[in-house]
Amino acid sequence: MKSCLLLVFMAALTFLPGHAFSQKGEVKGKLLDVQHKEPLGYATIAVYTAQDTALVTFRVSDEKGAFKVPGLALNQPLRIVISMTGFKTYRKEFRLTPEQPNLDLGEIGMTMADNVLGEVLITAETPPIIVRKDTLEFNANSFKTLPTALLEDLLKKLPGVTVDQAGDISVNGKRVNKILVDGKEFFGNDPKVASRNLPADMIEKVQVVNDPDAVRRDPDLPVNEIPQVINLKLKKGIKQGAFGKAYAGKGTKNLYEAGGILNVFRDTTQISLLGYSNNLNRPAFGFEDISRIGGFSRSGMNTIMVRSDGGFAVNGISFGGTEDGIQQSSGAGGNFNTILKKDLKLNLQYFFGGIDADLGQLINSLQTLERDTTNSRRDRNQFSESRNHRLGGRLDWKIDSLTTFSLTPGLTLAKTRSNQQIYTLTSGNYGELVNESDNHQLLESDNVTLTGEVAFDRLSAKKKGRQFNFFGNYNFNLGDQQQYYTAADRFFKPSQRFEYIDQLRDNEVNNTAVNTSFSFTEPISKTLSGVARINTEYFENQNLVNTFDGNRDTGEYPDQIFALSDEVERSGWRNYLTTSLKWKYKDFTLQPGVRFTLLNIENTFLKAADIPQEYFYVFPSLTAAYKGFNLSYNVNVREPSAADLQPVTDYSNTLFIQEGNPGLKPTISNSVNLNYRKFDAKHSINYWAYLSGSMSKDAVTRSRTIDQVTKVQTYRPVNTDGNWQVNANADVNKDFKFDGKRQFSVGASVWFNYAKSLIIVNDVRSYGQNVSWNPSVKASMNLNDKVEFNETLTLGLRNSSYTSNAIPDISFNTKTSRTGVVVRLPKRLVWEATFDYSYNSNVAPSLRKDNGRLNAGVTFLFMKNDRAQLKFSVYDLLNQNIGAYRAIRENFVEDFQTVVLRRYGLVTFTYNIRNFGGKVGGTNTFFRF
Repeated sequence: MKSCLLLVFMAALTFLPGHAFSQKGEVKGKLLDVQHKEPLGYATIAVYTAQDTALVTFRVSDEKGAFKVPGLALNQPLRIVISMTGFKTYRKEFRLTPEQPNLDLGEIGMTMADNVLGEVLITAETPPIIVRKDTLEFNANSFKTLPTALLEDLLKKLPGVTVDQAGDISVNGKRVNKILVDGKEFFGNDPKVASRNLPADMIEKVQVVNDPDAVRRDPDLPVNEIPQVINLKLKKGIKQGAFGKAYAGKGTKNLYEAGGILNVFRDTTQISLLGYSNNLNRPAFGFEDISRIGGFSRSGMNTIMVRSDGGFAVNGISFGGTEDGIQQSSGAGGNFNTILKKDLKLNLQYFFGGIDADLGQLINSLQTLERDTTNSRRDRNQFSESRNHRLGGRLDWKIDSLTTFSLTPGLTLAKTRSNQQIYTLTSGNYGELVNESDNHQLLESDNVTLTGEVAFDRLSAKKKGRQFNFFGNYNFNLGDQQQYYTAADRFFKPSQRFEYIDQLRDNEVNNTAVNTSFSFTEPISKTLSGVARINTEYFENQNLVNTFDGNRDTGEYPDQIFALSDEVERSGWRNYLTTSLKWKYKDFTLQPGVRFTLLNIENTFLKAADIPQEYFYVFPSLTAAYKGFNLSYNVNVREPSAADLQPVTDYSNTLFIQEGNPGLKPTISNSVNLNYRKFDAKHSINYWAYLSGSMSKDAVTRSRTIDQVTKVQTYRPVNTDGNWQVNANADVNKDFKFDGKRQFSVGASVWFNYAKSLIIVNDVRSYGQNVSWNPSVKASMNLNDKVEFNETLTLGLRNSSYTSNAIPDISFNTKTSRTGVVVRLPKRLVWEATFDYSYNSNVAPSLRKDNGRLNAGVTFLFMKNDRAQLKFSVYDLLNQNIGAYRAIRENFVEDFQTVVLRRYGLVTFTYNIRNFGGKVGGTNTFFRF
C-alpha cells in the first residue's frame, strides 16, 4: 500500500511546473494610515507584470498592516499595487534579481482619497480583492478557472473561502446560507443550486456580507456564528434557461445505470424533474443533487438517512444504496417552485422510490459469560421490495419586514414486502451442538404518514430585541404489519427434541404526535433580556397485536391465540415551562434558566389494569457563549415506547424471544455540550472542537436470560441507572492557495467516544465500558486543475472492558485509507482512480483481515463546450471487495459478511444540458465509485 501511495504521489509531482522549485524572491512592508497614525489592516497588495499588467499574485495585510508577498519571479519587471477603499492607490515598479531577491519597502504611508468613486475603476490594474467595512469583494477575472468551470470551482480559489466535499461553503470560517444573483434569490435559499450550476465565466464579482435577516432575528448572535450571504454580480443577466444532465451506462454481469435530472427556470419559477434506475448498489445521484436540483432544500427535509457507503434516503424516499446485498433501485419525481405576489413562496413536490434487494449474509455471534461460551452462526437469505411515495410542499410568506410565516405539509405512503430464510446453528463449549433452527418469515407492511410544520416569527417594530416565536409540528402514522413465520427447531440437550410453530402476527400501530412551542423575548436593558417558552406536546400511541395459529392443510390462520394477543393504548400530555434571563456583555453571553415539566400518561391494556402515570420535574438549564465557545446544559424527559410496554411476547424468532414491560418509567437524561470554532484569517486555518456528555436515570436496558441448556435467549426491557457517555471531536484544516492556480490543503481530526452501560445477563450485572478513538489525517492538492490528489488516513482503536470477571475484555484496531487521483491531460481526456484500503486486526476465522478496492476510469469529452462525456470505468479492479465488518455490543462480538458486487466494467454516456455539469473527475463528479 505504501509503495502504491508513493508512486501516485511521485506521478503527481511530475506535473508540477518546472519553475516551482527554482529560486524565488519576495517583497514586504508595513502600511500606515497617515491621517490617523495607525496601522492599515486588510488592504489588498497585488503584484502584476509591468509589461501587460497580468496578475501574478496578491495578499492581504494583517491587522497590524504588515504584508509579505513571496514566490516572485526574478529578473522580471513587476509592479506592486496597494489599494484600500477610501485611500489613494500606491504603485511601484521593481525588479528582483538573484543577487537581491528580497525587497523591503519599509513603512508605506497611505493617504485618504479626495473622493471615492464607488465601483468605478480608473486604472488598468483591477484589485483582486477589496475589503470594505461590511463587505468582502472579489474580482472574478483575477482567478483563472477552466472554461467549463462552475461557481464552486471559482469559490475554491478565493482566499478565505472553503468548499467541502458536500458542497457546503464557508467564508473565513462562517457558513454561507444564501447566494443571491444581482441582489435577488436564485432557486430559493439553497446556495448549492448556484454554486454547482452557474458557469464561472458569467461572474464578474463575488461579494460577501453578513446575513441581515439572521442578525435581525438574533441581535446577540456571536460574530463567528453569523451566516454569510454571497451576492454575485453577473457579466450578463440570467433570467431563464435550463440545466441538468442525462446518462446511460451498460456493464458486465448484466449491470446497468440510467437516469436524468433537469431543471428549467424562468425568472422566479423553477421546475425540477428526475428519473433513474440502476442495479449497482449505489445512489443514482449525489445527495447535493437531490437537495438542490431535486428541490428538497426548498420543500424541506423532515428525515434524512445516510449510510457510510454513500446511500441515502430523504423523507422516507430512498434514492438507492440504502439496503445491504445486491439491489436494484428505481425512482422518479418532480419539484415545482415559484414566488407569488405579496412575497409568497410556493413549493410542491412528488417523488417515488423503489428498491428490490437480494441479501445473502453470514453472521457469527460469540458471547461469553463466566466459563460458558456460546457461538451462533446464522445464514440469512432475504429478498425484499419496497415502494414509497412522497407528496409534499412548502409555503413561505414574508408578511412584512418583521413578520414571517411558513407551512410544510407532507404525505408518505410506504409498502414493504420481504421473504426471509434464516438457518441458525448454535454450539457451546468445545464446539458441542446445542440447537439448530430453520426460520422462514414473510413480512407485509403498509404505512401511511402525514407530517407537517408550522412556524410564525414576529419582531417588534417599537423595541429592538423584543420578539415572539411560534413553532408547531404534527405527525400522524397508521401502520399495519403482517408477519407470517414458521420455525423448525431442533434441540440436542438434555435429549434431542423437535419443535415446530406456524403463526401469523398481525401488528397494527397508530401514532399521533402534536407539538407546539411558544416563546417570547423581552429586553429589560441593553445587556439583559427575559425569555419565556411554553412547550405543549400531545401524544397518542396504539399497539395492537393479534396472533393466529396456522393450519398446515389449508394454509390459512383461522385460530386466534388469545395468550399472544393484546392491545396497548398510551396517550398523554407533555408540558414544559422554561424561564430564563439572557445577559450579554461585549462578547460574553450567559443565559441561566429553569424548566418546569409536567408529564401525564394514561396506559390502557386490553387484558390488564390501566396504569396512570403523573410526574412533575423542576430542572435547571444553562447556555453560555464567549467568542468561539458555546456551552449548554439541559435535562430531557422521555417516556418509553408503546412497543416496549406491550405485554405480548414476540415469538417470531424462537431462539431470540422478545418480551415487553408495562411497568417502565420515563428516562431522565442530563446532557452537557461544549463546542469551539475559530478561523484564523491570517494563516487560513480553521479550528473546530466539540465535547458532549450525558447521564441517564431509568434508561431502558435490554435484560437477557439465556437458557443454559437450549441457549434460547429472552429479552426484556428494564429501567437502569448509571448509564452515561462522552463524545469528543476535534478538527483542524489549513489551506494554501498560490496564484489562483496551485492549491494545497492539510487537515487532521480525532473522534473519541466513551460509553458506560449496564449489562444484565442471567441476573449477572456488569458495567461495560467502551472506548473508541479515531484519529485521521488528510491532504489534497490541485495543480491548475490539471492534476488533483486526495489522501485520507484513519486509525480506529476500540476497547471494551467489563466490571465483572464473567465477561472477558475485547479490543481491536482498524486502519482505513482512501487515495484519489485525477489527471486532465491531454486535452479532453480525464484519468481518475480511487484506492480504498481497510484492515481489521481481529476478525472471525475464515474472514480476511484486510482488503483493497481499486476503481479506475477514463472519460473522453467531446461536442461543443464538452457537453458530451463517454466514460470507461472498472469497479474493484483487484477483485478484493468484501462486505465484512465487526461489531461489539454488551458481551457480544458479531462478525458480518455480506454478498456484495465484485469486479465489473462499465461504459457510461453523459450529456450535459447547457454544460452546467462542472469539471469532470474528482470527489464531486456526477458518477461516484
